[in-house]
Amino acid sequence: MKQLRSLLSFLGLPFLALLLLPALCLAADSVRPDLARLARLFDERGLDGCFVAQTPQGMVRVNPQRASLRLRPASTFKVVNALVALESGVAPDTAFLLRWDGVHRDFPGWDSDLTLEQAFRVSCVWYFVELGRLNGRERLGAAMRTLSYGNADAGGSDQFWLDGGLRISADEQVRYLDRLARGDVPFSPRSLGLLRQIMLLDQGTDQGSGQEPGQKKRARGQWKLYAKSGMAVHGGVPGDTSDRTPVGWLVGYVERGGETYAFALNLSPRPGDARTWRDLMPLRLELARAMLAEVGILPAK
Repeated sequence: MKQLRSLLSFLGLPFLALLLLPALCLAADSVRPDLARLARLFDERGLDGCFVAQTPQGMVRVNPQRASLRLRPASTFKVVNALVALESGVAPDTAFLLRWDGVHRDFPGWDSDLTLEQAFRVSCVWYFVELGRLNGRERLGAAMRTLSYGNADAGGSDQFWLDGGLRISADEQVRYLDRLARGDVPFSPRSLGLLRQIMLLDQGTDQGSGQEPGQKKRARGQWKLYAKSGMAVHGGVPGDTSDRTPVGWLVGYVERGGETYAFALNLSPRPGDARTWRDLMPLRLELARAMLAEVGILPAK
């Protein structure tokens, strides 16, 4: 022990600093995200909402009470609908084509024949209504139960994910998407790979632009964002007896550094707010990206 103290005394403080540097860097990377700051991103826009994400520092839940509320999933259910079709062979691949029925709809990109990948990217309701018919309620219900997808209620109209009894919370979205991203589900690697293909929303390389001013940038490597949006015009918000409160969603996962981080965001206008569901549409990706950057999963834009 005396020899060790003598050696450390001889080497001095610079040597000790070098020894401690890895631990200090690890501690800096392990700082928990500021939940109040994240919540203010909703407040600044006058929205009710929640954000749940897996992060390198553990699970983050912004507005946890809302995160546990089951709401209508809207078009985020297309993830399950597409996966069931790919697994069952209803859709042999992402090029599976359905013919347009000739009915004009007020959404860009819907009024034409579409493949599964095209329909997923423009979130075409008529395509996924037909795909749901081909899948069948029994198969969809069984898949939801297998995935622990909310209350797994496949009853109601042919677009039950928009107007039926199906409900899922942000917490549940993250849990099932985490399993999906890791392949910890009873679906084939091929089906999961094809689903990943149509879910890919963005990708890039982070050169550490999110560092504090004056700090050296750290290359963080490549990242990929897999996601699906959703907009429930009638969100099924508990306490809203008129069921007129819209709920916007963005759910998915990020691959980065060999790890996957599942996330879910939903948002609604506050009582008395005159904004409609159309006003909420651009805010889903804007807020989700801002929050994913805040928790260190995506680079700051």
